[in-house]
Amino acid sequence: MNYPVIYYMLSRLMVAMSVTLLIPFFMAIQLNENNELDFLAAILCSLSLAVFFSNRGKITTNDISIREGIAITGLSWLFASIIASLPFLTGHYMPLVDCLFEGVSGITGSGASVVKDIPGLPTSIMLWRSLTHWLGGLGIIVIFIAIVPQTGTKSLKMFEVETTGPTENRPLPRFKDTAHALLIVYIFLTFIIIALLLLCGFSFSDAVNNAMSAIATGGFSTRNESIGYFDNLPAEVVLTIAMLLGGGNFSLYLIAWKQGYHKILKDGEFIAYMALFGFLSLAITTNLFAAMDMNLFEAFRYASFQTAATISTTGFSNSDFDSWPAFSKYCLLIVMITGGCAGSTSGGMKVARFLLLFKMIHYIIQEKLHPNQIIHMKYDTVERLDIVVNRVGRFFFLYVFLALMGALIFTIEGLPIMDAIVLGFSAIGNAGVAFGAANDFSTLNDLTKYICCGLMVVGRLEIFLFLVMLKPSFWQTGASW
Repeated sequence: MNYPVIYYMLSRLMVAMSVTLLIPFFMAIQLNENNELDFLAAILCSLSLAVFFSNRGKITTNDISIREGIAITGLSWLFASIIASLPFLTGHYMPLVDCLFEGVSGITGSGASVVKDIPGLPTSIMLWRSLTHWLGGLGIIVIFIAIVPQTGTKSLKMFEVETTGPTENRPLPRFKDTAHALLIVYIFLTFIIIALLLLCGFSFSDAVNNAMSAIATGGFSTRNESIGYFDNLPAEVVLTIAMLLGGGNFSLYLIAWKQGYHKILKDGEFIAYMALFGFLSLAITTNLFAAMDMNLFEAFRYASFQTAATISTTGFSNSDFDSWPAFSKYCLLIVMITGGCAGSTSGGMKVARFLLLFKMIHYIIQEKLHPNQIIHMKYDTVERLDIVVNRVGRFFFLYVFLALMGALIFTIEGLPIMDAIVLGFSAIGNAGVAFGAANDFSTLNDLTKYICCGLMVVGRLEIFLFLVMLKPSFWQTGASW
């Protein structure tokens, strides 16, 4: 393990976090909110960590092994979560566990909030909540590689480790160019959504915060009632499209921009993603129309928005979905577990993994029917599909196992079993959606909140990275990898 390289990269990341904190810091000064010292304290803590790491850091090689890449990525998310929590803690807005929960939920894009009076927060704090979403959505490592000069080939393993999904999809030959292009697309879409929300009548603060939350598929809003507070149909249409875009593969958007938009229509995962959204939106619409006192238009409005919010793991809401019939909530649970596309800002297991699992099931059936026939599994341009499917199977097992283990602890803490299971899948899938007794995250007890924080981080790191870091041999200097 090359510790000086790890320290060096972490020091630069802490500097980047400090610079980001300057945005709400100057806003607090400009708006005379008298909380600039809260951000200043967080900035000083971040800079202190940067100095601590810098004094121990040194670049001794241009290459980073997969082990250093895992360590840098995992520790970056850990320290970023802590820094994200500091403004809430230094401002004494809530207890320590709630500050940590809000920070982790923000940076992982979960969007589960424990703030009881969101409009009562200073504007600068609301902006910081949305900024944590925006930073964590695309990935702090991707943004770090894109904006920090001279990262060079050292950051390749970091990029590969943080990328979500079962397969790698790099649209440009140089990974730094890819990270830079992805960031440009991300920023462009953010500004487009802000402009559209302003045209829909949102205030500047509401437009900025909700736009960053939507494209990052986070879920933090500026109102306790989420998007339902505004009762603004045009804005809901804009946000529905924004959430679906956030749940799509950003590398695919870049490929479409370079090679033509027909590439999107030929992507199997994106087609399946949109088909699942469309089918379950109609299913929920039918159920709401039949079981509740809603007309067809109203049912479709609520169903399509909530399905988009859940499949993209954004966590916005425009109605009280917890009062919906069991069938509708079951549909939401399905899309919450499925999640969005690989390479997106969304959480969940990812549509690509389910497609690969279905491919594997079809392969097994064909093998049983035709034992002497040689059958080749195919999925887009993936090579060595047998290895990828094997990884997906292991991921699926661990994902379900950890969610259910979390649910087991939640039941010990007093949650009803179904509410606990949904909360377990919501936390590890970074969905920010829960039912029943867990629907109000502020009412959860401290141990449940800590477990949720752990599941949110593990889910964002896609499980295996976290498990690898638990091995003592991983941190040994002389161990061979």
